[in-house]
Amino acid sequence: DKILELEHEVEIWKGRYEMAVSSLHDPDILPLQNSINDEDAQVMANELSVADLQEEKKHRARNVERYGVDDHIVKILTAANVEIDEELAEQLPTWDDIVSMYGDKPIIHGLDTCQTYRDTVKPEARMLGPAGMFNTGTNLLFELMKVNCNIKEARNVPSVDPLLPIKYREPRRNGMRWQAPWGKHNPPTTHRGRNVAKAWGKGITQTDFFPVVLIKDPYSWMGSQCRHKYTAFWGHDENHCPNLIRWRVRDKDETAFVRVKYALEWAQYESLLDMWNKWYEEWDEQTFPHLTTRFEDLLFHGEEVTRAACDCVGGEFTDNFKYVEGSAKPQLTVHKGSNGLVKAMLQYGDPSKRLTGFSDRDRTYASKNMDMELMNKYAYVPPILPAS
Repeated sequence: DKILELEHEVEIWKGRYEMAVSSLHDPDILPLQNSINDEDAQVMANELSVADLQEEKKHRARNVERYGVDDHIVKILTAANVEIDEELAEQLPTWDDIVSMYGDKPIIHGLDTCQTYRDTVKPEARMLGPAGMFNTGTNLLFELMKVNCNIKEARNVPSVDPLLPIKYREPRRNGMRWQAPWGKHNPPTTHRGRNVAKAWGKGITQTDFFPVVLIKDPYSWMGSQCRHKYTAFWGHDENHCPNLIRWRVRDKDETAFVRVKYALEWAQYESLLDMWNKWYEEWDEQTFPHLTTRFEDLLFHGEEVTRAACDCVGGEFTDNFKYVEGSAKPQLTVHKGSNGLVKAMLQYGDPSKRLTGFSDRDRTYASKNMDMELMNKYAYVPPILPAS
């Protein structure tokens, strides 16, 4: 809890900084200090605008030499202020590789529920944030929505009691929230309306919250779980993971069951794959307004996905899309701090890394037990079975 509180205190101060900068441009926000008169504020605003534009021009000039990198990838990296050099260009995936794995367009389900949400929730009460299993990009979604979407009515109506601890408060007051108020990783049937998340959960009318659910290719997701297991527990080690079929048992195929600690309950699954199946099957059955999109679309089609989500709740989308990660500093100058984006591109844009760690028995089990309706719905292509 202390770590969460400190993380969100950082968010508060980042939000205050950004609001202070925006106040130099926004006549609806009072100056932070009476000593700053209109003339001084205008000078500062002009200086900031000029500096920002100059840095943007410098950055775009640096990326004029693309070293053969596809335009789609150049656009993503430019939005994240990542400079392309020859060494990076050699490592980046090709757009053809990405399309072979995920198609050339994002997949967003639930757009037909947007009007219902806007009709039933007043603008000042609207709020949006992520839900998803561990390792599905929920923090990335929050960072992108926070800086690119604004529900302007949220600024004037406090959504929670300002006397609550920092970790319960929204730093930018733009309706973009860090997680679902019942806990972003918790299954909706057993937790929505029943659980109040420790971080960003108190003081929220849960039916006013619009979740954007993130799903990840199950093979890549199981690899992510091997690197960061969170509160999922199953038999595996660094040399045998995901260990869908217990590697120590040779005379039969025996699954490694998984126990997961959610906020209100422990759940047990036959395997990591079974966990993925059941978690998203449950979300597929929910009828309240929400969107579901792929982590990979957030990575490779971030602007289109976040724009659709922002429009869905009646927000105002930026004219200057920024790809910002949680590690990015709130500064005006171009930085190279978005290496997390590059790392993700290298990991999830390379078909050869999709099955890292899978034994032949794991792959055979997955092919027989995968929920193919979910796979087809989100256009995940099953890998070819190993030769027998």
